[in-house]
Amino acid sequence: MEINLNELRDWNDGARRALDREREKVVERVELLNSVLRVMEAVDEIVAENESMKTEIEGLRSQLQAEKEQRTKAEMQLSEMSKLSAGVAKKASQEEVLKALRVFVNKSKRKKVEKRIAVKEMVLELANANGVLLPEDLSAAIDSLDDEQVEARVVNVQGNYNDIHDNDSINRI
Repeated sequence: MEINLNELRDWNDGARRALDREREKVVERVELLNSVLRVMEAVDEIVAENESMKTEIEGLRSQLQAEKEQRTKAEMQLSEMSKLSAGVAKKASQEEVLKALRVFVNKSKRKKVEKRIAVKEMVLELANANGVLLPEDLSAAIDSLDDEQVEARVVNVQGNYNDIHDNDSINRI
């Protein structure tokens, strides 16, 4: 019986080692599968982010296209303005052009800052395109067009203006 018990113990030990090896293989397989699942989750996140970026890119492309169209339109208007100003300058003498520019600059002083900046650029471009030499006073007026201007304040005075100036002394009310 002792032999049978030894054989039984050997067989039990062998079976236990085989089961331990098998369990280690199964644990390794589970860990591998868990790693694969984590990789697949990361891939899902990347795919979702990719889709989001595609949507954003499409929006940016359409915005870029709109801005290109707007730029093309502005360039066309500028080209037309340059052609028109060149035609006007050819027809008018330099004195008349300077007079017109002076009037335009003086009237533009009352406009908002953005419009004054555009007027400054346009007048300088017109003068440069037509080779018009600007006098110093007009050049200074053009240069100061884009300066911030303090709005004039209206002060109301109550009372009779004539009462104050027609009297030899000041009347207190």
